[in-house]
Amino acid sequence: MSYLPFSRYCAGYLAAKAELQPEQEDILAYVIELIVLNAANILFALLLGFLLGVFKGTAACLITIAIFRQVAGGAHSDSAWRCALISIIIFPLLALFAAFLSLHNTSFYNNLICFLAIGTGFLSVLLKAPVDSPNAPIISPLRRKRLKILSVFIMAILAAIIFYLHLSSWVKAAEIQLCLSLSILWVSFILSKPGHFFFSCVDSINFFKKDLCGKTMPGEK
Repeated sequence: MSYLPFSRYCAGYLAAKAELQPEQEDILAYVIELIVLNAANILFALLLGFLLGVFKGTAACLITIAIFRQVAGGAHSDSAWRCALISIIIFPLLALFAAFLSLHNTSFYNNLICFLAIGTGFLSVLLKAPVDSPNAPIISPLRRKRLKILSVFIMAILAAIIFYLHLSSWVKAAEIQLCLSLSILWVSFILSKPGHFFFSCVDSINFFKKDLCGKTMPGEK
């Protein structure tokens, strides 16, 4: 597996100091990359949300999707930095769209979006979740069953929060309600075949002759 240059450099330095085996160095590189990219993902997504004036909405989308992804799984890019880049863009955009809808739509249409999101969310987790990946397959039937139950449970909690916000007099209630609903729709999308196709298309885009993970591009020796 390929890693970003900084992950391999840090892992190589630490592995040399601790006299680790190559297999342990690979694990260390994976952990370093996971921590740094997730931290950067959160930081830059919230920063972009703040600059766009939708900080709270971005935080709501980020938390919702992050928790859902842990149990429901879904499509993702083969490249960690591409995955992080998509997340940094998607979270603030969902929040910005939710803010727009809350200001320009009537409560009827906003509630309709919420009900559609809840229905789609329950249907997706019941039929699809958990969706694993070739790099991290879910082998145990018991674990798969537990993740399914957790996915339904989280979906039920989100539905309850959306209903509570519908009754709330908080000035941001409609906006956050829509943030949660759009986040559910995004999770439903990445659980589906079109969502997998979308990430496959993202992975097929070559920004450089050699990508940031150090993978060799077709035709390059």
